[in-house]
Amino acid sequence: MFSSVSSWILSIAGVISLSVIVELMLPEGQINKYIRSIFSFIIVLVIISPLPSLIGKNFNFNDLSISQEYELQEDYIYQLNVYKTEAIQNEISSDIENSGYKNVIVSVSSENFSTNFKIKSVYVELSNLVISENAKHKNIIDIENEILNIVLSHAKVDRAEVYFEK
Repeated sequence: MFSSVSSWILSIAGVISLSVIVELMLPEGQINKYIRSIFSFIIVLVIISPLPSLIGKNFNFNDLSISQEYELQEDYIYQLNVYKTEAIQNEISSDIENSGYKNVIVSVSSENFSTNFKIKSVYVELSNLVISENAKHKNIIDIENEILNIVLSHAKVDRAEVYFEK
């Protein structure tokens, strides 16, 4: 009993001595406050460490493992994937318009509940297509090929997953 009390007092004295030495070495400022608060917390832990054994329970600080289980929330994943889908859709639409083709409606379909974002298909509606003067192509087949290249550069999908509606 006496050896455990003396080792407890020695632990308190050691931590306090170490904190005083560290405090003397650190310059005044914000970091000194943080170090002081850390050592205060350690001193409190050392002081209360024998209390559970006095109560009669075997207590070990190593048993206090804080396990955090991360559970992905479906709403968060869904919303994140919706934002990604909308961003890709806007990029494709912007590039198509910069190429000289207006009123092209792009719709991107993705797996919104999956943790691995994947685009399933892309629909391009050309029924209201307006070809501006700065467009490279005037032929509908060439326009589709150019739009297809724009879509494939933004959306990592197979050619077969891009659908055109005229």
